[in-house]
Amino acid sequence: MTQSDRSLQATEWDLLEVLWAAERATAREVADALQARRGWAYSTVKTMLDRMVKKELVDARRVGNVWEYAPAIARDDARRGAWRSFVETVFGGAMTPALHFLANDAKLTKYQRQQLSRLLDPEEPDNV
Repeated sequence: MTQSDRSLQATEWDLLEVLWAAERATAREVADALQARRGWAYSTVKTMLDRMVKKELVDARRVGNVWEYAPAIARDDARRGAWRSFVETVFGGAMTPALHFLANDAKLTKYQRQQLSRLLDPEEPDNV
């Protein structure tokens, strides 16, 4: 199983968002960044980061007397994995119904539908 095939929990997304923005951070820095949103204690953040190291979602290295964490998975890879998991779970792995949902039921604006169309059919003259 590759990193992008793993499902991320909402809490793991929060931690990774901080690490993607910072590139590297201590558990204290991550806890401080998430204080207003989550209100987690430092010990909670440290425990979650250590678990994510075991899942190979985060890398850790000792710098002096603290641990510094960095994302071990790229944001696009995480998104790709989440999309695959979503389509598999919600649409039985069928991409057409998932795209139909996006185009029709997700209340996309006209511009967003045009963008989706361009992505799906890049060979159209209007899409070049």
